[in-house]
Amino acid sequence: MAAVELPPSALMRHMILEGFKMPVVFNGFIEDWEILSWSLDTWAEKFGDKVLPFRSGFGKSTKVPQWEGLCERINLTLKEFVKLERIVEKKEENTSNDNSTRWMYFDYKYMNEWFSDQQSLLNAVTWKNFGFPERGGSLSTIWIGNDGAHTPCHLDTYGCNLVAQVYGRKQWILFPPEKTSSLLPTRIPYEESSIYSNLNFYSPDADIADELQEAYVVTLKPGDVLFVPHYWWHYVENVGTAVSINSWIPLLSDDEYRLEEALVRFFVSQVCKNLPENKLNQLLNPNEADLVDHPLSTAAQQVEICLERCHQNRACGKELDVNVDSQSMKKRSRLDGESDLYVCGQTSNKLTQEEVLYKYKDIISVVPKYSVSEFRSLLMEKQKSFPAQNMGGISSGVADADMNRLQDIVNAFCHPEIISKIKDKILMQV
Repeated sequence: MAAVELPPSALMRHMILEGFKMPVVFNGFIEDWEILSWSLDTWAEKFGDKVLPFRSGFGKSTKVPQWEGLCERINLTLKEFVKLERIVEKKEENTSNDNSTRWMYFDYKYMNEWFSDQQSLLNAVTWKNFGFPERGGSLSTIWIGNDGAHTPCHLDTYGCNLVAQVYGRKQWILFPPEKTSSLLPTRIPYEESSIYSNLNFYSPDADIADELQEAYVVTLKPGDVLFVPHYWWHYVENVGTAVSINSWIPLLSDDEYRLEEALVRFFVSQVCKNLPENKLNQLLNPNEADLVDHPLSTAAQQVEICLERCHQNRACGKELDVNVDSQSMKKRSRLDGESDLYVCGQTSNKLTQEEVLYKYKDIISVVPKYSVSEFRSLLMEKQKSFPAQNMGGISSGVADADMNRLQDIVNAFCHPEIISKIKDKILMQV
């Protein structure tokens, strides 16, 4: 079979940074990735004796999303994980409609931290065909989990996302930014650069299809690469055991969103003061537990740094620098630790989104858009996998009136629309 002719890398870089406004799937772009042929046993061999922290939740219907803070942590080598999965698969062959198992997810782990001694593996991941030859495994994250392992619906405030499916299948449900209010955005649990939805898509209420009206849905198979545009909401769930690798691409707009995040962090860090531990655990995502120790001066300094960068960017039109320091590219890098991501410059004229999609229709396609009825059917199918009586395992953790009120206050002050207005006001005043 003849090799597929890929678009020029310069065109792809432009389309990802500025051209594509919809989620698209690329086919045939990573056929040179050796890891596409790897089995789970090969991955286990590469990880060796390293103990992996898996986030673990219940394969049951729950009233609220299974937030990270409500999940358990299970430490296993990947070899132990693979062995356990094979035992579970054999058990399920003889058991119908068994949702009592747990899902496990080794998620959002930077490859350079887990494969620092395996440069050849890091080099096996390259985003050059997308116009980013400087990005490889050391600027990518890996996600490994079993059937049902998922990330609650959320949007990422920084950058856009390229996701390569390298083993198994993973379903993505996406929504455009204009659906933000309908998705009930929440900053609790608080995590820098993540805005979560209060809607539960793992064990959903099918009626939410009527409110949302539409969804973009795709199940990735090995070799597929998904482009997630900036500020698009997404719910992601493994269909069987799966491995994927992604890389967040920085955008010109990131500094202004970084200022918004600094303002949210300023507010939340002060709300945390003097709260009892049980309420802190409800307010903060586990990876933000140290926020309570941040003095007001630190939060204020982060705002000042972001303000200065925004004014610099507005003073001269800026374009992404091709040669970027690796530590500056992390999705959730610290607000006060950014290196210069941009240089002044102009963008040359390129093909439009429609022209690219037509010219390369055999290898680039827009993620299918589901109608209300199609989306409702999808949610009803997910409902059927959880018998009505099979409710439990995880509760919201927000039981008392005081905590409910605190959550309402945080979400009101930190709502994306409100924070955006505050950002604009501060930029006008300074």
